[in-house]
Amino acid sequence: MAAYIARRLLMIVPTLIAISLITFIIMHATPGSPLQPRAPNANPLPPAAQEALAKKYGLDKPLWQQYLNYLRHIFTLDFGYSYQYQTREVREIMASTLPISLHLGIMAMALAILIGIPLGVIAAINQNGPVDYLCSLIATLGVAVPNFILALFLILFLVLLIPVVPRTGGWESPIDWILPTIALALGPIGIIARYTRASMVEVLRQDFVRTAYAK
Repeated sequence: MAAYIARRLLMIVPTLIAISLITFIIMHATPGSPLQPRAPNANPLPPAAQEALAKKYGLDKPLWQQYLNYLRHIFTLDFGYSYQYQTREVREIMASTLPISLHLGIMAMALAILIGIPLGVIAAINQNGPVDYLCSLIATLGVAVPNFILALFLILFLVLLIPVVPRTGGWESPIDWILPTIALALGPIGIIARYTRASMVEVLRQDFVRTAYAK
């Protein structure tokens, strides 16, 4: 078992390198240049500015050297400066927003487990009944409908029609966590509920369960 886990872990490195190489090739194979905007009304950069930018970002070097620089920046977490916030580094922005993302992810997963498992159990116990169909419908909607669509409906109902959550966004108050947590949790709720139902139905059909019911 330990050898299997070690082999799987060792496969992560070549897999990530292969993904990075494919991404690098696709980005260079696409038409256009990062130094020359292709928008209809965009002002073209003068040749001197293009040369300066190419030298600054290493785009004047051979492709193999650009790829090695690309890998070096990834492994050293040097993602450069943000396009939107020109004076801030990308890793600085990631460091400031990562705790919020982790907080949201943990809360959404906890909510998904608390609701998804009971939903799947109820659906399995009441197999092929109205409760099962209702739970399956909820689970299917949670899986099929994208998060951003669910978020729009949550805003419509809980902010506009039933003003439970304030209109202004933020992160300071726990009430601001409600909508994003629910929107992120609905998809995993459906997945967990469906897996729980399928697993429990399979167990309920086992011979030892039928024997226990017969006694």
